Amino acid sequence: MKKMLDGLEHLLSIICTGLFLCIAILIAVQVFTRYVMDHTLAWSEQAARGAFIWLIMLYSGVLVRKGGNLGFDILVKRLPPVGRHICQFITEIAILVFSVYWFYQGILLCQSFVGFTLSGLQLPYNVLYVAEPVGAFLIALFDLELLVNHVKQVKEGGLHA
Repeated sequence: MKKMLDGLEHLLSIICTGLFLCIAILIAVQVFTRYVMDHTLAWSEQAARGAFIWLIMLYSGVLVRKGGNLGFDILVKRLPPVGRHICQFITEIAILVFSVYWFYQGILLCQSFVGFTLSGLQLPYNVLYVAEPVGAFLIALFDLELLVNHVKQVKEGGLHA
């Protein structure tokens, strides 16, 4: 399972790198056409915004896996090992519950935009908004891995360090 998730993380990193490059190119083209050629491209801003949304949603799960999510660890670091484990466990459960709820709400959001089109790109809004349930699923998946590893660690080594 770890190898599969490592592969998924690597694939997501490659995709996000590509999205970042697309955003940079789209913005550069937009600036060039607007200020040098005095012509505005109607689609480039929407495409860059869509790529940015997908970049954030796809990489958020990787950040959770790497422990890059926001946290207030000043207090937690001062707790004894048992307290640290309890706080970590509660945080992992909270992230999992929130991401499952977010996944459900993302599906509802996509359903509410059926039939609407992005005017500049002539694409359905759902191409953009399906990033939310995908991102929520990735967060839940990687957080579930952390939760399982945490439980294994506690079972094997107890609540020390």
